[in-house]
Amino acid sequence: MTNKEINQLSERLLQSLYEFHFANNGGSYTLPKAMVNADVNSKLAIEYLIEQNYAVDSGQESANLVLAITAQGMDYIKNK
Repeated sequence: MTNKEINQLSERLLQSLYEFHFANNGGSYTLPKAMVNADVNSKLAIEYLIEQNYAVDSGQESANLVLAITAQGMDYIKNK
């Protein structure tokens, strides 16, 4: 996958986090880390969102990725 395709995947994931946030009263996605690690492209896209401070992972000490959109991520989606 090219960098452009990774960026497009990141944007789709961020849009999904945005929609999930409002549909679930500020809820976070919970995914098994093993599942995320099995898909290199998704892992890269998620790491990019975290590095850009568009999303946070609050599942650091668990076997799950607990991904939530940040205020900066919401601003990005609203202004694109």
